[in-house]
Amino acid sequence: MGLVRLTDKDLAESVARGDGEAFNVLVGRWEQKLFNYALRLTSDREDAFDVCQDTFVKAYEQIGQLQNHDKFSHWLFKIARNFCISLYREKKNFPRLEPSAGSEDGTELENLLSEDLQVRIDHAQRYEPAELRLIVERALEHLSFEQRETVVLKVYEGLKFTEIAEIVNCPVSTVKSRLYLGLSELKKFLSRNERGAS
Repeated sequence: MGLVRLTDKDLAESVARGDGEAFNVLVGRWEQKLFNYALRLTSDREDAFDVCQDTFVKAYEQIGQLQNHDKFSHWLFKIARNFCISLYREKKNFPRLEPSAGSEDGTELENLLSEDLQVRIDHAQRYEPAELRLIVERALEHLSFEQRETVVLKVYEGLKFTEIAEIVNCPVSTVKSRLYLGLSELKKFLSRNERGAS
């Protein structure tokens, strides 16, 4: 059908004009990615489902305030992120902030983190894909909230550093630092897991 072929921008503009059917298309297009994003941040299926529902309700109510409809998906992730943070606060389980990376060498980070970053896990072929997925998902839970969301947005969602910076509202250099620290922590966890599996 016609609506399915429209871009997010066109659909968002239609929703802003009161087209509910266009919003249903956007929900169908983004609900699985949004659920997966929320699940990786909350580590709880029920919480992820609630975040997903609340995000779409709020997006529908506030889409008229979206200035740039080209940014619909980033705006959606930003809403979901805020709900995830609220959940942590409600549970009094908000993760510690990572130490300031002000002393990190910016040039070193530039070299380590490029836009075509690929995450390689040594000896990954020893695991079945489903098993490897579970190991990585478990490892994510050991990261601070900021590191976890950065890894999820970069590695799972494939966003650019500038896009992540816009979603989490911080400088690109901070995003790169969080990713570097998060991947370092993941590597440590996965190395321990690898030693335990041998």
